[in-house]
Amino acid sequence: MFSILDLETTGGKFNEEGITEIAIYKFDGINIVDQFISLLNPEISIQPYVKQLTGINNKMLLKAPKFYQVYKRVLEITDNTILVAHNASFDYRMLKVEFNRLGYQFNIPQLCTVKLSKKLFPDKDSYKLGKLVKSLGISISNRHRAAGDAMATVELFKLLLKKDKNNEILNKILKQENN
Repeated sequence: MFSILDLETTGGKFNEEGITEIAIYKFDGINIVDQFISLLNPEISIQPYVKQLTGINNKMLLKAPKFYQVYKRVLEITDNTILVAHNASFDYRMLKVEFNRLGYQFNIPQLCTVKLSKKLFPDKDSYKLGKLVKSLGISISNRHRAAGDAMATVELFKLLLKKDKNNEILNKILKQENN
């Protein structure tokens, strides 16, 4: 079981950013079986370049839940899954920071679709999500918003699973589970 996710953040200094939007699709390898999508109030201002990129502004987040109000749902949907994200180290770090602020150690195995794409599609000009999925014929809507980018990552991951003839993805999963 996989939790395919994308986060949007405030931008800013390393480990001082906050999450402004989260989308998680629980994926069984064939279908999405659950989902969680929400704006989040990070209680800090969004950097101007991020506002322009995502269209998310501080006013939109005033009445959004804070992370501590949704963390149980995040734990529930990611329980016994492998986190899958495009540039997984960033999304995973952001979740760990938020959980650390609550005094909780969040640990989950992870797969990065950037790294997998580089192995399975070594001839691509770019591995940025928008350019990569376009080059693979995957449509992407609502770009730079968590739900749109996470859904594009779901479709990319489906393609990666199909292309993974040597079971590199499954072998990595088994290796992580045995550690």
